[in-house]
Amino acid sequence: MILAFCDKSYIVQVMLIVKTVFKLLCYLAPLIVIIISSIQIFNIVLNGKEDDLKDALKVTVKRIIAGLFIFFVPAIISYVFTNLVNAKEVDFLACFESASKEKVASLKEKEEKEAEAEKKAQEKEDEAELKKAWEAEQKKKGAKKQSFSEWKKAKEEEERRQQELQRQQQQQQYSGGTLPDGTITPVTVGENGVSVKQYSGNGVNMKYYEIVPPNMKSNLPIIIFLHGSGETNSVKGVGNLPIVSYVANSLDRNSKQFIFLAPVAPSRGWSGNNAAAAKAIIDKTIQEYGADASRIYITGMSMGGYGTWYMAGKYGNYFRAAMPMSGCSSGGFGAGSYVNIPIYAIVGGQESDYKNCMSKLVNQINNQGGKATLDVVQGASHGTIQRYYKQEKIFDWMLSQ
Repeated sequence: MILAFCDKSYIVQVMLIVKTVFKLLCYLAPLIVIIISSIQIFNIVLNGKEDDLKDALKVTVKRIIAGLFIFFVPAIISYVFTNLVNAKEVDFLACFESASKEKVASLKEKEEKEAEAEKKAQEKEDEAELKKAWEAEQKKKGAKKQSFSEWKKAKEEEERRQQELQRQQQQQQYSGGTLPDGTITPVTVGENGVSVKQYSGNGVNMKYYEIVPPNMKSNLPIIIFLHGSGETNSVKGVGNLPIVSYVANSLDRNSKQFIFLAPVAPSRGWSGNNAAAAKAIIDKTIQEYGADASRIYITGMSMGGYGTWYMAGKYGNYFRAAMPMSGCSSGGFGAGSYVNIPIYAIVGGQESDYKNCMSKLVNQINNQGGKATLDVVQGASHGTIQRYYKQEKIFDWMLSQ
């Protein structure tokens, strides 16, 4: 559609063909003249006819002059068309870029409208479910008679009370002076609240990035990010990842206060000892900063996406929400292990295998009463999907759960 809109691509293609044909003639014409003349002279020399040789040499000179003419004419035409093509390509690319931006803006607006419509539809559906539950409860013998709005408000207050109770219970296990296994050693302390530390324990030495907000308050949530296989045992590699640089340098951490952790797996995979070490790092951070143990969020890309599924399944309600990206596996725990944790799964439109697997798993979770969403980023591949992390809405979703 963009090509049709610009209406210059066919001109560029025609001129490219003309340019290529004449460029080939530049080299082929003289070469053909030399080959034909050489064969003719060679035959004359073999037959020993001197007069024929003189005639052949005269003809060869004429052919060379004609060949040079044949060379220069296509060369000039090729040069002219090269400049024309370059000019048209610049013009075409400018048009293409402009049209692409307009199309992206149009698609974004469409996606936002669809998301808003989906959100309203979901809210309507949730409201209908709540009304059914209210009606069923009101029919029970001895039930307190309440209007729907009163019942809904009381239910929300009860949920908040339960969450606060859970938070206090989880916090309590870190306030008795008992440290999680292992020790933490500072490695480097950088600017803007960015540090590299090392956890040593349970047979694992694991370095990790820790980013704390300025003017940090107590009782903050924690977001932990698990990297992909390409950054295994590479502190520098993890530090250069989009999500780490975005949190460190671009995100407004005054308005969005949380502690960010990005462990560096010393070996491939986020299960077994690596998963245990990552959890121990969270536990240590909770104790060190008085972080909110009931608001731990996990996300990860590729191998880290697998790790996100694995840790969310293994440690259950330890995490408040999970955001796996381009990684698909139930970790052997089954879809039922995720029904109590909100999941926002992300995959690129060009990642067919991941997309199919994640779609199936998300549907299984929802069919069992869970709350999982799959966001397919159109046009994104496995190599570009990580750029999706450089958006505030990613962090807004996690922190709103």
